[in-house]
Amino acid sequence: MFNSIVVLFNSYCRSTARMLRSQILVLLPALLCIFLAPSYAASESKPPPSGHIVVTGSVSLANLISLWADDFTLRNPRISITIADAGGAVGVEALLNGSANSALTDMPLSQHENARFMEHFGYAPTVYPVAMDGVAVYVSSLNPLKQIALPQLDAIYSATLRCGAEQPLHSWHQLGVKGGLSNKHITALGLTVANGAYLLFKHVALCDGDFSANFQALAGPASVVWALVDNPAAIGFASSARDLAGIRALAIAPQVEETAVTPSIQSIQSGRYPLARRLSMIINIPLGQDADPAVQSFLNYARSTAGQAVTTKAGYVPLPEH
Repeated sequence: MFNSIVVLFNSYCRSTARMLRSQILVLLPALLCIFLAPSYAASESKPPPSGHIVVTGSVSLANLISLWADDFTLRNPRISITIADAGGAVGVEALLNGSANSALTDMPLSQHENARFMEHFGYAPTVYPVAMDGVAVYVSSLNPLKQIALPQLDAIYSATLRCGAEQPLHSWHQLGVKGGLSNKHITALGLTVANGAYLLFKHVALCDGDFSANFQALAGPASVVWALVDNPAAIGFASSARDLAGIRALAIAPQVEETAVTPSIQSIQSGRYPLARRLSMIINIPLGQDADPAVQSFLNYARSTAGQAVTTKAGYVPLPEH
């Protein structure tokens, strides 16, 4: 009797197993369709972005744009990038005349630029911060001066003395410099009005005053650096991205008796450095529409961890959240 029950039980188990196997074989294709179809459909509906980007920027930002473009196209081979001639139209002007579809700028848009864009397109340009920088004041490494105050810079560079100085500063001994440079004339160097550093320096260090007739405006940051190396009696302003042998960035104080702050990542990100600034990307997004997918991808990259790492490599300062 017991043997008969065992035989019947084994037969039942084998029959049940065969039935389950047949049901699994029938259901498996359906289950695969259920789980795989959505991801396949998503990949079909969202292919990698493709297109062409023309990006422009000032001469001083050419290095950053080039490094971004090289890294971005390696990560996004379906998107090509042309870097427009930095000597041509830049910023809003390049967007207005169609020579670029994105622009990297080192200065805030002026009311005039916003108004021109609005008049041309009927809506405002879209501006995203992508990096930070400081306008540094450099001297030769042979110059013992370590810090300077904004009113002293005004006394060196301006003809109007709006920041509180009582008289112009012409010689290094007036700043307490001793030794061979003591009686040397201070040669004031900087960048041209086409550069955002010029406008920021004029606004902060000159209190929106006028540059003196002796001020020498040079074409780019590299020109300022080499002039400082050649002339130990010179002082010059350019981007803080310049970190080369032969020159030194001065710490800057708001007033003579106040604490001077050096241009560092932390002081620029926090805004403690008096000549800190944001670098921004300007793009044209029509009302009610999304940005061009290729341009949006480039913008997302620039603000990403990877893009901000390239920002640091280029000598600029990443956004605070990075």
